[in-house]
Amino acid sequence: MRYLLEWADKVEFIKAQNIRPTFPEYMLTARQDGQEGQLSAEYIKKVMATARRFFSWLVLNQPGCKKIKPSWIVTLKTKRLSDSPRHSEAVTLEEIKAIAKAPALNTGERRTRAMAVMLFLSGMRIGAFVSLSLECVDLDNLVIYQYPSMGVRTKNRKTAKTTLLNIPDAPELLEVVKAWDSEVRAVLPSKGFWFAPLAPDTGEIDPGCLTPGEHRETLACKNLKTWLGKVGLKYHSPHKFRHGFIHYAMSLSKTIEDYKAVSLNVMHSSMEITDQFYSVLNDDQVRNRINQLGVRGLPSTTENLDQTTLLMEFFAFLQSRKDT
Repeated sequence: MRYLLEWADKVEFIKAQNIRPTFPEYMLTARQDGQEGQLSAEYIKKVMATARRFFSWLVLNQPGCKKIKPSWIVTLKTKRLSDSPRHSEAVTLEEIKAIAKAPALNTGERRTRAMAVMLFLSGMRIGAFVSLSLECVDLDNLVIYQYPSMGVRTKNRKTAKTTLLNIPDAPELLEVVKAWDSEVRAVLPSKGFWFAPLAPDTGEIDPGCLTPGEHRETLACKNLKTWLGKVGLKYHSPHKFRHGFIHYAMSLSKTIEDYKAVSLNVMHSSMEITDQFYSVLNDDQVRNRINQLGVRGLPSTTENLDQTTLLMEFFAFLQSRKDT
């Protein structure tokens, strides 16, 4: 509604149809977050839908607003807007390996380093991570219990038993996570937090703090930015480590079952969401793969059968989505 109010300014809503530029035209250049460029097509469509509902409500419920023409209300829509190409930011394997090897000179820095690596290996959201107790972490089996019943603050209170990546070519990742896990367990009980609270006066793990603060997410982001800057590495927000998990795992997926496992592990309600927002291939990668299709030799019978089976599974999945 703030865009609608800014557009109308001091003009009465019953006279809004006379305002120029029109609301759809205004939204093409409107921006209130200080960033450059046009708002996303999806967001503009939502703003337009809200505006139509608002003016329809005025006509039905407010005296004097029946002068607003329904024929004008239906014009509050965009003309085939399309989103500009997305550049999905994600932490790469090389970046997370550099982070794992970066110096951490005190308890706070070791906590931050372990957090970064854990976020990449697990694909967890930061809100769930900072509320994770030690009893929810089973590194022997590479399992994380993201259970709201155990205090984990998951999105929409979803429950899932998720698995950490095990990357043989990067053993240092799990080494960092296991080292911090041992350090925390030596001080805190099982109800203590994996992202352990630190005493302000000493900077060491505080065994007396077992209640999560309201600003742990903000603290985690601040710590991450400070430490990465100190060690000369590029800053990524915690969510970009989640992106990294998804991109890395999907890039290695070969079957529908693999893709489904990745989607479930990041607690998406469907594979459609995972593919829509975290598609592995960017424009250059799509071009390279299409170019390679023309120069590949004919596949063997076995390879051809595998591809056919994969396509059949994929089309069956699409049909199931259509039927629900």
